[in-house]
Amino acid sequence: MEIIKSEKGYLTILTGKTDMGKSTITVYDASEFLKLGQNVIFFSYEYCQSVIYNKLISHFGVSWSTLFRLNIVDAMGLGVQALTEYVRAKKEDVDVVYIDYLDLLQKSTFTKPETETDDLKQIQRIVEELAALAKELDIPIVLLSQVGSSSNFEEAVSRLNGFAEKVKGQNVIKMFIGKGNVIDARISYDDIVHIILVDGYDLRHFSSINIKEIYEH
Repeated sequence: MEIIKSEKGYLTILTGKTDMGKSTITVYDASEFLKLGQNVIFFSYEYCQSVIYNKLISHFGVSWSTLFRLNIVDAMGLGVQALTEYVRAKKEDVDVVYIDYLDLLQKSTFTKPETETDDLKQIQRIVEELAALAKELDIPIVLLSQVGSSSNFEEAVSRLNGFAEKVKGQNVIKMFIGKGNVIDARISYDDIVHIILVDGYDLRHFSSINIKEIYEH
């Protein structure tokens, strides 16, 4: 079941405010690739390996024999250059890469930005390098990002567009995740989140998922 849109040679940026289930959905997405016999590298800047393994095995039905195709990297402190070099070194044994998440990758790569402009330039540099890596190796790379506690959908979309401004029209897929009442005040689902494709300011619904239900998959 495809939840996050990804394509070979493309970088997918999935962003949304905290507690929307980005990490859970990403681990679920990785489990689907593993079940198809794909080799997965998962760079985790936040969760320890045991948390990810527990979700994969206990909740998402990944067998122990499948886990040899999964490489979880405890990535805290790993900058973008080291990350890309790591992936290149594994290029014969990787079909998809997940990075959870951009904000901590940025902190591991650069010094603290002094201005919002510097902050955006740092993020754009990371996006450029990861998009180039995805194209070079012809693999999908999925990059998660938080937009803080803001529930302003328009501001979040503008920020996401800014992330990819330097690679506009190239191999980047932009997506936003949120509950119905974040995207549209007329919708109020407790557990269902929606993932929206963002093309400039043209928004298109891509998928919906009940977070609780995927644990029973």
